[in-house]
Amino acid sequence: MDYEIPKLKLLLESDHFRTRIAMYIGEKKLSTLKGFLDGIYYAFDAYGIKEENVFEGLHKWTADYYGWTESTAGWKNIILKECGNNELKAVDEFFKVYDEFKKTSG
Repeated sequence: MDYEIPKLKLLLESDHFRTRIAMYIGEKKLSTLKGFLDGIYYAFDAYGIKEENVFEGLHKWTADYYGWTESTAGWKNIILKECGNNELKAVDEFFKVYDEFKKTSG
């Protein structure tokens, strides 16, 4: 499959996005970030935009990373639970987990 320039990946890895996330999504909460990302993927699908799914395998990887026996909760809920349901802390943890995931999964 042919992909366009991975714009979402560039955004997620940008220091500007990470340090000013509330400017982009309205507030620094993991649940809000997940909703924002889900909306982006919906738009990709709705408008026929071909872009690599940078989260392919992240649910299982996150479960393994934290020693969970299953990944059905999804990466957002796993990270949030591991952060004591602290949404603010969970955003920073997400980027740490995402960076490790990208390093190990190519």
